[in-house]
Amino acid sequence: MPEREAEDSVIRTPLPCPILIHTQHYIYTSSSINIKFSMARTQDEFGQIVFQISVPQTQEAPYHARRPHSKSRTGCLACKKRRIKCDETRPGCQRCQKRAIPCSYAPDKKPDRNNALTSETSTNQLAGIAFSLSLRDMEDLVLQALEADMKWNSSPLKGTRNARSLSVVAFQQFVNASTEIIGHPSLRRVMKTDMIRVAFASPYLMYTILAVGILHLNRMSPGGGERSLVESYFWQQAIRRYQTALCSSVTRENVDALLSTCILMGVMSLCPERFSPTDSWVLTNRPEDMNWLCLQSGLRCITSLAGPCLSESIWAPAFKETHKEESQIYGRPVQQGRAGFDTDLADLCEIDDCTTKETSPYYSPLRVLAVIMKLEKSARNADQCTTWVGRLEPRFLALLRQRDPPALLIVAHWMGLMCCLSQWKPWVESRIRSECVAICMYLETSPDPRVLRSLRFPADACGYPMPAS
Repeated sequence: MPEREAEDSVIRTPLPCPILIHTQHYIYTSSSINIKFSMARTQDEFGQIVFQISVPQTQEAPYHARRPHSKSRTGCLACKKRRIKCDETRPGCQRCQKRAIPCSYAPDKKPDRNNALTSETSTNQLAGIAFSLSLRDMEDLVLQALEADMKWNSSPLKGTRNARSLSVVAFQQFVNASTEIIGHPSLRRVMKTDMIRVAFASPYLMYTILAVGILHLNRMSPGGGERSLVESYFWQQAIRRYQTALCSSVTRENVDALLSTCILMGVMSLCPERFSPTDSWVLTNRPEDMNWLCLQSGLRCITSLAGPCLSESIWAPAFKETHKEESQIYGRPVQQGRAGFDTDLADLCEIDDCTTKETSPYYSPLRVLAVIMKLEKSARNADQCTTWVGRLEPRFLALLRQRDPPALLIVAHWMGLMCCLSQWKPWVESRIRSECVAICMYLETSPDPRVLRSLRFPADACGYPMPAS
């Protein structure tokens, strides 16, 4: 009789499924563990969409006794950890292939003490979109990555059972659900595979992933005091370590972790726990309240610093694919003129047939906006529209800090467009819709009829009732 392996409770990444769209959302697991979220959709006084779910407690994986076996001293790390015989097939043994888990072998030479975690985890190849981890293995890997950081070892959260379990739930939520918001398959594939591998050897990226996962849960089901505390702690640790990492040069060793963290870090500013139109920099007149918008340009800064390292990054193939699609959408870039622009916006920005991006800070944002406003409403195009905010240059951002009406109208049009795409980008309900309302409130008393006409689309899109003309 062939040897029977002990059954593990396995958490698997699902096939792509809608998130924050339907009235119920599931995190798919094995038959022994099934977590279901019942979600209600309501509106608050500012017209923001609020999602509420109930999150039942998960159960511990059941214990199964293993049959005795002969030892394999040169087997893979996964089999050694499970204490089962390994067939020692390279690069991946048959048991790991059967369980669809990463398979790696101990290095021939003794690894450097400082790179022990990297040697053991960064060589794990999470091939394909779907991969599996037992509950125990996943908890061990997540906590192992965190414990590489001394702050976690001294954290008051470390010793509590709930904090440990919430770390695993947050990781599971990120892989199974948060990544599904990403419409582009190549970007989503990196987030589900190579980026996770990098995170096991990079504490600040792991903290960021856990923070995004727990933030996702908290925004869907607000009011959890303990989860909010854990979210705050994860973001605090992620930001501190990320800032330290940014002080060093971008190298082949850290470029993947830096890029991955930068891509995810914007989630925090786009999805605050509570936000209303009166919190917008437009109405508070505090320039620092606009920092969330400046943060979205961070990826462009890191890619420019990465230089030749970028071509060897885990993100290189995905970036190349998205760049190819952008080239098809935008075609040969127009260098000057107002063709295709909204007439009132072009007039307000004083753009004529001779205007170029060098002569006007409004030109590039308007040129890209004119293209994406005409795209068909779809999940893939919603991703393309999202990238607009990351293209904003410093001189345009400076105009926004001054609450320049033409600049505010341009941003309001993008925000209105994102409100129209909220079916695929539900995160706009956390901040973008309220920011759009704030701009409408600020500009609605303008004596310029061109401003009021240009304000009509964003006001309708975000649900702000404009006064009768």
